[in-house]
Amino acid sequence: MNAGFFLFFGRSGSTEIEQRLDRFKIAIGANLLRRAGEAAFAPLVAVTVDAEAATAFRTAGAVIEREERPFHFGRELKRVAARHGCQRLVVSGAGAGALLETSELRGMRERLEAAESLVLSNNYYSADLVGLAPVSALDAIDLPATDNPLPRLLHQQGGLRHAELARTAGTLLDVDTPADATVLLRHPRCPEPVRAIPGWEEALGGRIDALMRIITTPERELVVAGRVGAPVWSYLESQTACRVRMLAEERGMQAGGRDASGEARTALGYLYSLVGPHDFFARLAELGDGLVFDTRVLFVHQGWRPDAADRFASDLLEPERIRFGPLAAFTAAARDAGIPALLGGHALVSGVLWTMVEAAWSGHPEPEE
Repeated sequence: MNAGFFLFFGRSGSTEIEQRLDRFKIAIGANLLRRAGEAAFAPLVAVTVDAEAATAFRTAGAVIEREERPFHFGRELKRVAARHGCQRLVVSGAGAGALLETSELRGMRERLEAAESLVLSNNYYSADLVGLAPVSALDAIDLPATDNPLPRLLHQQGGLRHAELARTAGTLLDVDTPADATVLLRHPRCPEPVRAIPGWEEALGGRIDALMRIITTPERELVVAGRVGAPVWSYLESQTACRVRMLAEERGMQAGGRDASGEARTALGYLYSLVGPHDFFARLAELGDGLVFDTRVLFVHQGWRPDAADRFASDLLEPERIRFGPLAAFTAAARDAGIPALLGGHALVSGVLWTMVEAAWSGHPEPEE
């Protein structure tokens, strides 16, 4: 029985940064649908109420389903799968899979179509790309409000055997922040419709290029902090010329609800509380030549709940645009740290970092004289 491919897209917000990120997600989603069609998925279904996205996804070959309100991911997935009679499917968010090859998608389809009981995911604890067979397993689980915990629930409550997808830039990359998009534009396999969208070069380009030079330079050291999984750590150890100093904490924070509850804790958070923003980044600068920092764990530790506008302004290292004073001070210290620091969410220390390494070895940027 054929496996279907379902794509979900919802608008992020009204700020200029969020609107531009949505342009990236729509272009990525349309490209992913085209490749899913080439991989012989059927039907192709896009779930959205957004007119611009619906036009792009329909042009890519998808049937458009308008989501019910209020939106609930699990209920929508079950409803739309039943409507189309799918017993096997892959589901993705629109920001994921920008670098997925058709061959990778075909491999997912073939594994699902051959399986009696299987859930595939790119991340067991926080998934952006999930395949499942049979779809009837959704009847046995507490349907989640977001896609992140879906594979864990299908495995633990639905009884499906779980298998992780091979870790690649294609399976891991999910564009959620300005840094994610700006790194993607440097990869040689970035789809042309995505490449046509401007990134955040003025704010981030120089920092990203400096970090990429560190990656390919022996005797330099890169500091990576946040929710880093073992596969990414292993990849960095084998595929970078530099040394890597890893501070891995709070894997599965969102899936386990430790962000919503405020329970997440990080050693860096304790350090930050002790020494304050300026000395915090001064000490990190003593540990390496560049920093890739998943800041969301520290935010939870500190009890900060910045809105999207403030989070993205922090990612862009623009403290003057931040209304929440403690976050503005943090961001100013990161900007002035004396080493290139790149800030973002979980994707930054997963698919984005993987993508950065691949792009660095492809010859971008040019070596310094």
